[in-house]
Amino acid sequence: MRRVIAIVPDLFFATRIAATAKAVGVEVSLLGMPQALERITGQPPDLLLLDLHADGDAAGLVRALKQDPRTSALPMVAFGSHVEHERLQAVREAGADHAMARSAFTRLLPQILRGEPLGRAAASDEA
Repeated sequence: MRRVIAIVPDLFFATRIAATAKAVGVEVSLLGMPQALERITGQPPDLLLLDLHADGDAAGLVRALKQDPRTSALPMVAFGSHVEHERLQAVREAGADHAMARSAFTRLLPQILRGEPLGRAAASDEA
């Protein structure tokens, strides 16, 4: 079964992600930013979802994971408010595979969870 780690502080939104994951047959584990690096490098998932509203340094986490040989190939999708251009750009520059507005993330969530290529659908929605 495909394993996904989500760092999402909003419980309502985390529940929505978990429900979508269950519907598409994916296992999701929720983590807080403080324990994320250790847990992810210790047992890398198939995908990392990162809410930019989580406490901590999202770009720093992405950078650390991309520099670690155990997680350098880990696909990462970051999302946040469509007005947070600088934060979205920072995680993209740190190595996130996609950094997009929350609305695009929500719309593409089933494809993201299944690991399907996002192509133009995501590129046009990335901030």
